[in-house]
Amino acid sequence: MRFLFILLALPVTAFCQQTDTTEYFLISNGEKKGFVKLWKNADASLTQWYQFNDRGRGDSIRVNFREDAESVVTYMSASGVDYFKNPVTEEFSLTDGKAKWKNISENEEKAVSGKAFYSGLKAEAGNIFRAMHANGERINLLPYGEAVQKVLQEHSVGKGAAAKKILLLEVKGFGLTPYYAWVDKDYHDFATVSDWRSLILKGYEEFIPELLTIKKKHEAEFFNGLGVSLPEALPAYLLIQDVSIFDAEKAITLTHKDILVHNGNVEKIAPANTLKQPGARLMDGKNKTVVPGLWDMHTHMGEGEEGLLHIAAGVTHIRDMGNGESLLKLSKSINDGVVIGPRVEIISGFIDGAGPMAAPTGKQINNVEEGIAAIREFAAKGYQQIKLYSSIKPEWVKPLAAEAHKNKMRVCGHIPAFMTASTAIAAGYDEVTHLNMFALNFFGDTVDTRIPLRFSIPAAKTAGLDLNGADMKKFIAQMKAGNIAIDPTLMVFESLFTARDNVLSPAISPFIDHFPMQMQRQFRSGGGGLPVPENMDTTFKNSFEAFKKITKMLFDNGIRILPGTDGMAGFDLRRELELYTESGIPAAKVLQMATWGAAQYTGKSNVSGKIVNGTKADFFIVEGNPAENIKDLRKTRVIVTNGKLYDAAKLYSSLSIKPL
Repeated sequence: MRFLFILLALPVTAFCQQTDTTEYFLISNGEKKGFVKLWKNADASLTQWYQFNDRGRGDSIRVNFREDAESVVTYMSASGVDYFKNPVTEEFSLTDGKAKWKNISENEEKAVSGKAFYSGLKAEAGNIFRAMHANGERINLLPYGEAVQKVLQEHSVGKGAAAKKILLLEVKGFGLTPYYAWVDKDYHDFATVSDWRSLILKGYEEFIPELLTIKKKHEAEFFNGLGVSLPEALPAYLLIQDVSIFDAEKAITLTHKDILVHNGNVEKIAPANTLKQPGARLMDGKNKTVVPGLWDMHTHMGEGEEGLLHIAAGVTHIRDMGNGESLLKLSKSINDGVVIGPRVEIISGFIDGAGPMAAPTGKQINNVEEGIAAIREFAAKGYQQIKLYSSIKPEWVKPLAAEAHKNKMRVCGHIPAFMTASTAIAAGYDEVTHLNMFALNFFGDTVDTRIPLRFSIPAAKTAGLDLNGADMKKFIAQMKAGNIAIDPTLMVFESLFTARDNVLSPAISPFIDHFPMQMQRQFRSGGGGLPVPENMDTTFKNSFEAFKKITKMLFDNGIRILPGTDGMAGFDLRRELELYTESGIPAAKVLQMATWGAAQYTGKSNVSGKIVNGTKADFFIVEGNPAENIKDLRKTRVIVTNGKLYDAAKLYSSLSIKPL
């Protein structure tokens, strides 16, 4: 299931050689959240059923398929629903050297010479690992590409009759970087593991932490290698000549300047062509702008390519909004220069109420006392804020917020079910996370925000909201009086409300031809949004336009906007900032939000957000002037941060992305 692999950060392929039902469990935060079942039918075909339950969302897809003696799929027929419950259908056949396939985006055929494995768009079947093993550890892919695998390590799990010898595979050909899968000695699927979700053969769930540790060791070797080969140590002197500088504190652009960087610090800024320094490395800054490192104020930072994508886009600082404790180790590796990535400046202690709708990370609590203990634990580990989530009971918010404030921690997050944002702010919230939570304030306190209603109600109703009404003015006044910030993540709702099948995402469309072909195919298929009820297409789109108008209203009323994405590293922040300008906010003010504004809000303005004499060199160079045209952020060329210099083109090339 290559498509599911992209969505869930793990591959799901079927074990195809047993006559009885074989079952795998999908585990998240120690709990079963889904399964893959596979069985052989009376006609020798096989059926695979994948199901994932994520708080009312999640895929459920059945695939009937046939395969040859080398595990190459010759026929498949899939039906079901995707993560947001949109219908999925997909067909494939391979007969007499001709492959045919049909799905929501494609209806194609292709002559095939030799063995080839179909990579489904929305559904997958068959065991590509066995197919590769039978064909020299590689196989051509349909519609295009090639997959290659190699064994990294042998391992043993279980005892007695349950003992298994398993192999860790590194597989290339599907994404930006290799992925890793465990198979048994006959290359039957055994497990794919990650911090967030893991899929493993039923009965072996206890081995997930062990297998994850081994996988991470090999994964680290790959990314540590990039951490050595891609950065350049800053020269003793770096002189950037005749360049523009974005003064983020004042939101203005200073033109025709020289910048001298010495031993990683900005030593001097002077008029163009006036600074001289023997032995300095020279950079021509004509028609370019130096911008302080960007902040993404809503990430869930993961190991792997995310760090490189952030840095390549000029994102040198992030705020993490919920993660496992492995983030602490990753953050140290970044700060120590072992792996490439932005500095993790703010880490949120994630707390949700225990139960079937609890989020798959952080602490799950049953009462206020457990919540207070969790807050104290997070504070002791150096976390700077608390993020509350949808299953928190409304009456818990006030005492939990008080404890967080006692520990000098901010409080943010989703508004708990059956509570309004206004009430949450009165109880102690310091910011509202996601603009849908703002919009839900006007639709009463009966909404269960644990389930997709938190998306579908704003999509259906915000278009009709009176943006100039008394209720809106009262709520914005409450936010202003309390110095309440908002983290809108507009690009999330652009996708949820306006994404349609076969329509490219505006976040990706400017760059689509730069991605590997397998990813281009997924992107071009579009989708990924909410199911749109009959006659509601225009309403959903108008609700997103209302979201943009609300963002501009908040800006005009002095509400601090925190630019964050909750999405694809680097690429989505560009789109988030573009959406702010589309709402009517001047580009210079938008750029200020993502630099000086974020640094000031997080208490990091002494080390980030400005380029003046004596500050650490933490900036990037773009062609053009993004303070006039925010889209110039697409043209990042050089990044200087953490004592290193990066070439954006080399970073992208290392991920099989053509330089932008």
